[in-house]
Amino acid sequence: MSFAAVVPETRALLPRDLYTYAIPESIEHAVLPGVRVEVPFGRRSILGYVVERQDTTEQGDVKPIAAVVDDAPLLPGHHVVLARRIAAHYCAPLGEVIRAMLPSRIRSQTSASRRSGPRSVSRALEEARAEREPSVAPLLTDAQRAAAAPLLESIAQRVHRRVLLHGVTGSGKTEVYLAAIDAALQRGQGAIVLVPEIALTPQMIQRFAARFPGRIAVLHSALTEAERAAEWRRIRSGDLDVVVGSRSAVFAPVPSLGVVVVDEEDSSAYKQDRVPRYHAAEVALMLGELTGAAVVLGSATPRVETYFRAHGGDLELAALPARITGRPLPPIEVVDLRDELAAGNRSPLSLSLQRALRECHETDGQSILFLNRRGTATVLLCRTCGAALTCRNCSVSLVHHASRASCDCHYCGLTVPLPDACPACGSRAIRGMGMGTERLENEVRAMFPELRILRMDRDTTQSRDAYFDLYERFRRHDADCMIGTQMVAKGWDLGNVRLVGIVNADSSLHFPDYRSGEATFSLLTQVAGRAGRGDEPARVILQTYTPDHYAVRHATTHDYLSFARQEIRVRRDLRFPPYARLCVCTFTHRSDTAAEQEARGAALRLSGRLDAGDGLDVLGPTPAFLHRLRGQFRWQFTVRGQAIERAFAHLPRERGWSIDVDPAP
Repeated sequence: MSFAAVVPETRALLPRDLYTYAIPESIEHAVLPGVRVEVPFGRRSILGYVVERQDTTEQGDVKPIAAVVDDAPLLPGHHVVLARRIAAHYCAPLGEVIRAMLPSRIRSQTSASRRSGPRSVSRALEEARAEREPSVAPLLTDAQRAAAAPLLESIAQRVHRRVLLHGVTGSGKTEVYLAAIDAALQRGQGAIVLVPEIALTPQMIQRFAARFPGRIAVLHSALTEAERAAEWRRIRSGDLDVVVGSRSAVFAPVPSLGVVVVDEEDSSAYKQDRVPRYHAAEVALMLGELTGAAVVLGSATPRVETYFRAHGGDLELAALPARITGRPLPPIEVVDLRDELAAGNRSPLSLSLQRALRECHETDGQSILFLNRRGTATVLLCRTCGAALTCRNCSVSLVHHASRASCDCHYCGLTVPLPDACPACGSRAIRGMGMGTERLENEVRAMFPELRILRMDRDTTQSRDAYFDLYERFRRHDADCMIGTQMVAKGWDLGNVRLVGIVNADSSLHFPDYRSGEATFSLLTQVAGRAGRGDEPARVILQTYTPDHYAVRHATTHDYLSFARQEIRVRRDLRFPPYARLCVCTFTHRSDTAAEQEARGAALRLSGRLDAGDGLDVLGPTPAFLHRLRGQFRWQFTVRGQAIERAFAHLPRERGWSIDVDPAP
């Protein structure tokens, strides 16, 4: 008799990941890694995933598998191995990893109940399915050919290679991706292309669909569950062999994978913020190693850890140091907002930016104004008693949205009407402080009534096709100025954008995280890169209260190398990544005192169990940055060191605890 290791399909907290079942002879041929089976579990019968077959077992009385649910494995063999690697690397339950790999409609259906797709589709799918003649691939420049060479060799030889493609904004990284995908398709292999934000998807889909018509699958969070399941089936069957999508698209079941592209690899959007808390770029590297596929991580501003790995030999480094057009990167003019205040200018736009906007639009150019805060006012303050209007569930201020006369929490979703008086003292002297994109839009409209203005942020992109609609309107020049958050920071390649105004460069600079400098440099560099992609000269105006900070200073000269060297020295002195790895353990409870006591006790127990020779230390516990979230208090401690996996066996796993390995801001 043979046996199977099965992962139960249940969200309940289980004492272990795998359970052993006997395989009856009648279904032995059908019990393969990746199939779902029906198994007895306690007093009930549930579904589970087979991850391994075994000839023997050390367990005594083993119950038999009741039935096989699928005609063929839902998970390809390499995905089963990948799931186990992810679970081990991120200290995550294996069952949750497998759930993340499969759309919910796929998990909930049997083979007999599956049907040909949704009745209606989103604009993303319409664009991918549009009939068109294949576009002709342009000739690559010498720099692009050199950058593509290791990928093409990897695909031709079917040998896994991993490349960091470091190219300035507008350097033609996408054409390198397309060349690698074309080479893979010619050999009967498929491709996965990851983009961090849904807002990057419209232009990416258009370019890829034009090059590979009829072969593009789309996977991102704006799809309905029916659309996602339909795309998954077409990928699994081989009907679609180029997958474009956000983070979870890394799990697309491409039958014969030749290349994986991670565009804008520095984006924090690649880090999953719930269990399993994986990073899609790291999973892509694991996937490439398992399948023999080439993997390319591309960015104008790579993560410091990624750049460090490239110089250490873990990744090959390919560079595109100049824009493909040969034009220089746009000059960046720095405006010190302290001087503007001293001169009496209370407008969100400096006098320089006001003049630049006027000049840009007098010559029929387009502009982008970037502000990484949405809403009208980020804080509502009583001028009598000084109290701020805060969320009753979270330790954050409510954000005023004038368009709907409400005050909202951007974390738990609480919405309350704008109060007439201060809840603390009854005063009517309530004033909105801080600037969001909604208020910026109103002020720019008042200042430039002739401008056609669009706004792109989470508030204006609630419907699933809003990203496409706003992008298309701006691309067609149906609008002169786009005001937006980080949705407009990356990926857009529009030749008529002649001005980029960074309204406040400091919004992420003072965030209490060791990566705040890196996040600021990356965002500023990427936003500035939206300008100057056409034939006309372009400008970037960067407004800041801290022009001397090294992240701002190096961003104004587009100098990634100098920034990276300085940032790496800071990380070395602090013993933070890439010189160590981190694991954050957070306990959540409705009582602040209970949360603190549990966190302190767990940190103390862990410190006592760690071997002094492992080079690990425990930092904290401390209140989390968002101390109260959705009515729950949060306390956390951090394990730091090179080999943090040695602490995994001793980490708290009880209800209320969450574990985040290699956390992102």
